[in-house]
Order: sequence, then C-alpha cells, then structure tokens
Amino acid sequence: MTELNETARFPRARFRTKRGQAGFHPSASPRVNVPLHSTRHPQLNGAIEAEIIPRLVMAHASALERVPAIITASAQEAADFAELVLDADDDRAVACIQAHRDHGETLERIYLDLLVPTANHLRHLWADDERDFADVTLALWRLQQLLRHFSSAFCAELAVAPTGLRVLLTTAPGDRREIGHMMFGVVLAGEFFRRDGWDTWIEPDTADRGFIDTIRTQWFNVVEFFATSDKKLDDLASNIRMVRRESSNQDIGVLVCGPAFIERPELVLLVGGDGVVSDMSREASQARHVVSLLTERR
Repeated sequence: MTELNETARFPRARFRTKRGQAGFHPSASPRVNVPLHSTRHPQLNGAIEAEIIPRLVMAHASALERVPAIITASAQEAADFAELVLDADDDRAVACIQAHRDHGETLERIYLDLLVPTANHLRHLWADDERDFADVTLALWRLQQLLRHFSSAFCAELAVAPTGLRVLLTTAPGDRREIGHMMFGVVLAGEFFRRDGWDTWIEPDTADRGFIDTIRTQWFNVVEFFATSDKKLDDLASNIRMVRRESSNQDIGVLVCGPAFIERPELVLLVGGDGVVSDMSREASQARHVVSLLTERR
C-alpha cells in the first residue's frame, strides 16, 4: 500500500539552481529521435509500461506541492518547457519558474498557465507515439517535483490559517498508463487545497486495500477523484458509492475533476458526485460550499 499523508512535512526537492541561469533558453541543439522500444522484447516493453513504471510513480509520489498574470503558455512554450523536464534539466526548469516569479508572476498563474499546458502536451506526446511512454511518465513526475520544490512559497502567497477541513485526493479508475498525468493533477490539487488551509491526504489507487482502510479510519470532509477519460464511469460510480457507504463521515462530499469532466461536466450526475472542479484556483472554496450544503441538509 502506498499511503501519502499530505499533512506530513516533505523533504525539499533536490533541485540545484545555478547562478546565471535565470532565463528560459531552450537548447539549440537538434533533437535526435531515437526509438526506445525494443523490437526484440515486446513482452518486456509491455510489462514495463503496464506494471513497473506506474508502480514506481505511485511509490515515489511522496517525493513530489497581484501583478499582471502571464498569458497561458502557447503550444510552443509548453513544448519548450516539456523538453526541459523530458531531458531531466532540473536546474533550468527551476530557473525558468523563478524567472517568471522575479518578473512578478504568481506561482498560481505559473502553475495553471505553464505547468498544466506542459502536462497536457506531455500526455499528447505519448498518445501520439512521439515520445516513449517511460520518458513521458518520468517527465510528469518531474513536474510533480517542481510543485514540491515551490510548495512553501506557493502556500505563502495567501498565508491562509488552517481551516480544520480535510480532503482525500485520488485517481479515478482508468488506464494505468495514464498514472503520470493523473498523479500530476492530484498533486497539483493538493497544493491548492493546502494553500487554502486544508489538510490533504493522497491515496493514488482506489483498488488498493489501503484506500478503503483510509476511508474507514480517517475523517475527511471531501473526497476528490481525478479522471482523464470517460471510459470507466461505471467503475468510478461504484467507487463513489463505496466511499459514501464506508466513510466515517456519513455526510462526506465528493468532487470530480480532470479532462473527462471539464469537457462534459454533466457526467457528474451519472457517477453520483456533488460537483465538478473546472478551476483549481477555486476548488477549495467550491469544496467548502459542498461541505456547507451537506451539513445544512442534516
């Protein structure tokens, strides 16, 4: 079981920002596309993609947290930043974000207008067979590390007092090969909740026994599911019913978020959720509203 108690203090991500690298200057060297799949061992490739890498990402997820806003990153800007995390260029990735901060941008806008488009770009690189699955998954994990690296500064932007509310964040049933993108969304959601004074807890896998144990033994005001597609809505609906049945809080609220529900918010009615998160910067206030409504319903 991988249990990620987000109320615990996490070690600072080990990025080593060097002097003189404050700007974002994508490498001018030509990119060489090297096929990383071995044609000799297709079964080994399949096992690595389906089992090993998703487990590594979940196991290491715990290592993963006004002036004019920047314009949402263009496709080219997202692609350029994606190359930094694909190449494991941690120093320049940190320096790029810090350069935006030095020019007056808030981390909230940087997260939503640069990191989110970058994550979506990485997902499409894998879906379109332009980059290897392993590379994309690890690049998405590095985006999570960036969130952890700037977590303290992000929370300090609002300095909200603890609310006493708790949220459990998890992934909806889906393709395990999407785990990198789903975990980035979950960790990003956790940063916004924590900044707004919530205690956050992450359980990456609803199929794991630890998820049910956590629901039964820990008190949560809200559970939020992150979904990348609408292919397993029946399974998600089953998970939501299980949460309501097993939770120690009989008035627990359930939110859903992710591409599947942003594109079709009416799907929340089919799965039995209480609301759809379309804007992470407002999800904590939306969750508080759900808690308030459910409390008044008693």
